[in-house]
Amino acid sequence: MKSRWTLMLMAFVSMGLFAGCAGEKVKNQAKESAARYWQDKAYPGKSHDVQVIEAEKAEDGMYRVKGLIDGEARVGMFNPETENFSEGYYSLAHERSKRIAELEQESKYWKEKAENLDKENYKLKVKLSIFEKKGASE
Repeated sequence: MKSRWTLMLMAFVSMGLFAGCAGEKVKNQAKESAARYWQDKAYPGKSHDVQVIEAEKAEDGMYRVKGLIDGEARVGMFNPETENFSEGYYSLAHERSKRIAELEQESKYWKEKAENLDKENYKLKVKLSIFEKKGASE
């Protein structure tokens, strides 16, 4: 009788450990999927700035994954059935508007650079014409 209880207790403990291991396996899958997504698709070239912090079970069997990318907190959802990771529409829209702002700054920089080069070019043309007039008068 005592050995039967011992066997049942050991079975329950091992089932609990197995269930815990399975949960950790899915959490690790979620973290890996998020890291791949953020490194390859969302932020190419910034793989050194991607840090996956945690994965936790959420509603509908999904896992919420949190990470830091380039100092900014990001959250996405991992579906273990399809093994897909998604940040959703808002995050991509936010990144799009951020990229547009970066492009506007870059455009402003290049316009100023072109204006400065035009001014420098004009100064050189004036100096050249003065030099040519001196050379022709001598």
